[in-house]
Amino acid sequence: MTENHAHHPHYAELVDADGAWRYTNRLIDETSPYLRQHAHNPVDWYPWGDEAFEQARQRGVPIFLSIGYSTCYWCHVMERQVFESPTIAQQMNEQFVCVKVDREERPDIDDLYMTATQLMTRRGGWPMSVFLTPPGGAGADDPGLRPFWCATYLPPAPMQGMPGFPQVLEALSGAWHAQRTEVLEQAERLADGVGESLSESAAPGPIDPVLIPRIANAVVQTYDPEHGGFGGGPGAAPKFPQPATPAFLLALQRDSDSDSGSGGEALWRKIEHTLDRMARGGMYDQVGGGFHRYSVDAQWLVPHFEKMLYDNGQLAELYATAYASHPDSEHHDWFGWIALGIGDYVLREMTDPTGMFWSAQDAEVDAQEGLNYLWTPEQVRAALPDEPDAAFAVALYGIQAGPNFQDPHAPDAPPMNVLYLPQTLDRFIAEQGATLEQVRETRDRINAGLYQARSRRKQPGTDDKVLTGWNGMMIAGLAAAGGTLGEPRFLDAASRAADAIAEHMAVPDRQGGGLYRTYRAGNAKIPGFLEDYAHYVHGLIQLHRYRSSSTVYLDLAERYTEMAIERFAHEQGGYYDSLADQQDLFVRTRGTYDGAVPSGNSQMVHNLVDLYELTGKREHAQRAARDLMSFATPMRERGGAMIHMVHALHRLMQAAPGVMPITAAPGQGSGLVRLAAEPATLELRDGTGRLTLRLTIAEGYHIGTATPAGGAVRATTVSVFGADNITLRVRWPDGEHREYSSAEGKLEVYEGEVSVAVDLVVAGEVPDSVTLQLGYQPCTDRQCEPPTTVSVEVGLLKREG
Repeated sequence: MTENHAHHPHYAELVDADGAWRYTNRLIDETSPYLRQHAHNPVDWYPWGDEAFEQARQRGVPIFLSIGYSTCYWCHVMERQVFESPTIAQQMNEQFVCVKVDREERPDIDDLYMTATQLMTRRGGWPMSVFLTPPGGAGADDPGLRPFWCATYLPPAPMQGMPGFPQVLEALSGAWHAQRTEVLEQAERLADGVGESLSESAAPGPIDPVLIPRIANAVVQTYDPEHGGFGGGPGAAPKFPQPATPAFLLALQRDSDSDSGSGGEALWRKIEHTLDRMARGGMYDQVGGGFHRYSVDAQWLVPHFEKMLYDNGQLAELYATAYASHPDSEHHDWFGWIALGIGDYVLREMTDPTGMFWSAQDAEVDAQEGLNYLWTPEQVRAALPDEPDAAFAVALYGIQAGPNFQDPHAPDAPPMNVLYLPQTLDRFIAEQGATLEQVRETRDRINAGLYQARSRRKQPGTDDKVLTGWNGMMIAGLAAAGGTLGEPRFLDAASRAADAIAEHMAVPDRQGGGLYRTYRAGNAKIPGFLEDYAHYVHGLIQLHRYRSSSTVYLDLAERYTEMAIERFAHEQGGYYDSLADQQDLFVRTRGTYDGAVPSGNSQMVHNLVDLYELTGKREHAQRAARDLMSFATPMRERGGAMIHMVHALHRLMQAAPGVMPITAAPGQGSGLVRLAAEPATLELRDGTGRLTLRLTIAEGYHIGTATPAGGAVRATTVSVFGADNITLRVRWPDGEHREYSSAEGKLEVYEGEVSVAVDLVVAGEVPDSVTLQLGYQPCTDRQCEPPTTVSVEVGLLKREG
């Protein structure tokens, strides 16, 4: 309990006259800062595990499961109001076995019961309050742990339509004893729903050729033209950074020759605008560097003040990539400053003595949101006694416009200022009549003064546990920032962290090898999850890319990728999130949602593409293709929620276009080009045969010929997929010569229906079939979609003579 005691209504009941804690529970022996925050609650908390489960079995009472994390504002509120109350705690202890879980240590448990909460309540969040059946509840062999009632925050008494927590306890305890059959039936239905939601059991299949541009266009439609950002449209709030989304669009933009729509300069302007507005807003800590979790408004102005390592790792990589890929951008230097600011913040405030990185910083101080980060004009002038510097700060950070923040949870607190940049850096420089270097020098000086003053304030709590996966994201961000900005200290820090994980977080080979999930104060524990392997490997790969004096990190990346495949691979492709045979999970999940942390499945495919690019080993590309095809159905149905995986699909098609059989579903006309082969089964004489490929191009679209000239559209190609002993001789017909507004001069293109003669030659053994793949770029007269492919399978029959 680090806050002012005045904010704890039950504090006097928790300590003796000499200030000693009156209550201590089993969480005192845990390493998680979140669990240890609750170690002196009067609730008889158990950590998740066999001791709690056996206690519930013996007592025959349900389990109350509370899931949260150390920097969660409403978790703090429920602790102060509910879990610190001796009266409520007594009821909890008598009627339930009470279990606490840190969602950051156990994302697998969090995923299961968050899905249950969303299914039951149509919303989610933390703290999560879930009631579970006990082991043995439906018979001696019943493993229990099925959820039967779910909620998030619950107040100590009825409020705003929410029931009071004591009333919930009484009702559910009564239901368990008086209506057990109905409770068990509800638990089974809810558990089945969770399994259906998280198992991703659809069979592998072909991938729609227009999936990538279709999803890109859908995302672009959610762009906010006034404030930037993707996901909610104009004026949407709250706003989350969602780094995977602009990273995907940036990759498309770099790989596209188009000049509008979902590619080219118009797309870059949307990405550039978004990155600029995010960095100018209060969501970015203008004084100390690093990004807060999200913006509560549409303007990126007022943040929810917690800082998460995973956000800052991804955003450091994103800003470094934008900086490197667009040196002519008006925001080029600004984006470099932001990447530097993130790196400096993490090295200064979030680095463990081992060299690894801590997890998060809290949003509140003394139960007030963002108190450490807020300013009044008087405080700014006191911190900057030199009047020109103070005036510069007031102008630069929008203080002259008046206060912009009022804590909704502390209505009596005076309004204050979240620092932000109300105008672009270029415009501010012009108004000041200064140079970029002069503004940078002055900004660095005033920030040093403000940071020094801020450091004398009471600081938000830091969750100082180390998580392998989150460290991988930060290692990647520092490597990218260090490599693109020429900052060896960032590369050194990334290397130290990667080496420290290999030293402190690696399970010894004699114990089976692998990675641990979490580390704190010399204690590593909990077997790593898929996301730990995937994101750590990404960090290793980025270190190799930017510090490739040896192959040590590349070799380590290949080793842990192979280990992840061995431990998590699904038989049809893709991966489970957790290890096999975990008795405390009623579903082995196979997650695909790319949220604040991209899914382990998505990152694994990216890693395989990287390894193919770096090593040239085709098996990496083939494994990536197999994994992607295993998620064909969910990508088609909800690709916008799998944006990092769609990005990986795009990368694979660029890096190894012949390895991925992409096809439109037959008869549905979902592709812009449909492909058929005549005959469908080809007779070969002496290993040779001729067939005709029939192309049907959607109305209003054209594709290039094999030699379109002009560079405005990619050449169309035909290739063999997955067979090394087959060659093709393609007889391309002449195209039509057309003029388009998006290109200079005439282009030779195909439109409508086109027939292409193909001679197929097999050397050696004749396979039963072959897949032919057409690579093309569909265009209208105004814009082009990203290049894609469509495939057709042709049966082969061998005839002699």
